[in-house]
Formats: sequence, structure tokens, C-alpha cells
Amino acid sequence: MSGNRSIKNIFRDPEFWAIVVFNLFLLVTYYADEASARTVVIAYYLQSVLIGFQYFIRMVVIAFRNPGVKGRFGMPIFFAIHYGGFHLVYFIFIFVIAADLPGEWDFKLIGGLLLFMAVNMLMSLFSDVKKDIAEKKAPGSLMFQPYIRIVPMHLLIMMGFNTDTTGILNAFLIFVALKTVADLGTHVLVNRTYIKRRPTAVEGWI
Repeated sequence: MSGNRSIKNIFRDPEFWAIVVFNLFLLVTYYADEASARTVVIAYYLQSVLIGFQYFIRMVVIAFRNPGVKGRFGMPIFFAIHYGGFHLVYFIFIFVIAADLPGEWDFKLIGGLLLFMAVNMLMSLFSDVKKDIAEKKAPGSLMFQPYIRIVPMHLLIMMGFNTDTTGILNAFLIFVALKTVADLGTHVLVNRTYIKRRPTAVEGWI
């Protein structure tokens, strides 16, 4: 496949652009003083939680479609406990770091972003389930994919916890840059949109 064709496949994926818009919106509103650093961090945390829900549902659907496989629900349950446990612990650290960042909590903006992410996740889920069924994926093939996108959050906790305000702010800026790259890069690699287009969910929408 030519390089031009690969680029076209990537750019024709609506979720790719949804990720771009989401990250750019957070970046622009932060530098325009419309969104505080703590609001941005919490928005990214909620995004990570929703990604976990999405992968859990995909694993459950795969398990339901393989009734002859013994212990087929074991992987989704293990993932829910492991990924969920990670994020329960992350919440404590992220909240402490966010509270030390400058600015105020903007719960209205957080709610709007959460709604946007939930709608995008739902539409993306339809496309992902179609792809999982067509490719006859096993739950185990999905297990570690969402963890790649939480690496920047883990680094933020390592760099920003128990440090001064300047250190936390520097860690935050590095986190935003790495999170944007991780989101886009992981999405393209996992969905292999550089090879072929993703299946449409509802009449061409994602």
C-alpha cells in the first residue's frame, strides 16, 4: 500500500479527528485561561476510565459470541478488576496532583467534556465490535492495548507527586504532550488504519 493511501485511511477515520479535537480543545482552552491545569488532568483521567469501559464491553461481547470456550468471561473480569484497581489508586494520586496545580475546578466544563467523550466512545464501540467480530478476535488480544494510553498518566504521577508547584506544572506540560502522542499513535496502530479503513458504525459515522 502506498504512503498516500495509508495517510488517507488514517485521515478518513472520524475518531482520529475526534481525538485531535479533544486534545486541541484542552490545549487551547488551557493556554487561553479558559480551562485550568487541574481541569485538564481530570478530563484525561475520565477519558482513561471510559477507555476501560469500552474495552471491557468489547471483551464481554467477544465472550458471548464464543459460548463453547470454557472460562470465556475470565479475561473480561480480570481486566475489570486489574484496570479498575489501577484507576482507583490513580484517582488518589491524580487528585492530589491536580489539587496542587493552579486554577479552579470547572465542573461544568468537565461535564461537557465527559459527555463528548461518552458519545464518541459509544460510536467508536459500534465500529470496534464490528471489527472484533469480523476478525474473530479473542479477549486476550485486547487485554493490554488500553494500558499503553495510560503510560503518560503514570509518568505524571511519578514526576509530579510530592514535588513543588513548578515541578508539578512542568510534569503537567510534559504529560499533555505525551498523552496527545500516545492517544493518536495508539489509535492508529491498534486499529491499523494505516492499512485499511475501519468499519463504519452507523451509515458512515465513525
